[in-house]
Amino acid sequence: MFTGLLALAGCQEETASQGKPSRPPAQTLSEVLMERKPADDAQGCYAELKAPATVETVTEQVQVVPEQRDPGTGEITQPAVYREVSAQRIVEASRARYFQSVCSGDLTPGFVAMLQRALKVRGLYSGPADGKLDPATGRAISAYQGPRGLDSPTLSVRAAQELGLYIWGN
Repeated sequence: MFTGLLALAGCQEETASQGKPSRPPAQTLSEVLMERKPADDAQGCYAELKAPATVETVTEQVQVVPEQRDPGTGEITQPAVYREVSAQRIVEASRARYFQSVCSGDLTPGFVAMLQRALKVRGLYSGPADGKLDPATGRAISAYQGPRGLDSPTLSVRAAQELGLYIWGN
């Protein structure tokens, strides 16, 4: 009876009051993003994450008709007429970044079912653990990875490690 309780005690999170954070840092996955495309002979599988361009709309007042002034007194007889002009400009161009992903050969029905159960325990997946990599599973993967800095429905190796599905490497 006591051995069962001891085994469960190891599953409890440490609290902040013990001097350690109770959850992993929020941006644990953003550090796996690479700016350069991996070499063709790189080990493992990689996914591309395309960040859209950042565009802002700038609105200006453009003078259409200048003001009219009385030549003798200098008083304004007709105010200037302005028109509002809006234009969009690119603040930052779109860019591709890359991350190591779980290879498609590893996404067996058994692995995907474990993934679905891990996401369900965290309240991110509500479907059946049927081993199918469907859109609902992709949304749950995004819900897990997005707050950690990787907004993608493709499972990263690092997220699989955090979920306890992959062994941490060196």
